[in-house]
Amino acid sequence: MKVLLIEDDPDVSETIISIFKGFFENAEVHHLSDGKDFKKGGWKSGGWSVVILDLMMPGITGFEVCEQLRAFPKTKNIPIFALTGYDTTKNEEKIRAAGASAYMAKPFEVKNFLLELNKLLKTV
Repeated sequence: MKVLLIEDDPDVSETIISIFKGFFENAEVHHLSDGKDFKKGGWKSGGWSVVILDLMMPGITGFEVCEQLRAFPKTKNIPIFALTGYDTTKNEEKIRAAGASAYMAKPFEVKNFLLELNKLLKTV
């Protein structure tokens, strides 16, 4: 499994990386921490099983990232799991309109994250 994690909070990133290493054999997590990392374009290589995406980051928003992922041929059909510490109905509607497959507020329970993630991976 090849995971693209786009998250600026080091604690959240560490938790998500630990989840993948602990629950998914051979998970490979590629981490981008801000807009500057995203703009370098390494994500364009494709082959991702899932994208885990924060909504609010320095240099770029998750909404912009989601739109770019959906517009790029190699990433347009990959499940996008949006996470946010700014949980509002408006943010959920906006990120789903941008193409997110799932949405969850932070902080989250690991079991709830895994349940939602497994639903996404079954749709691939």
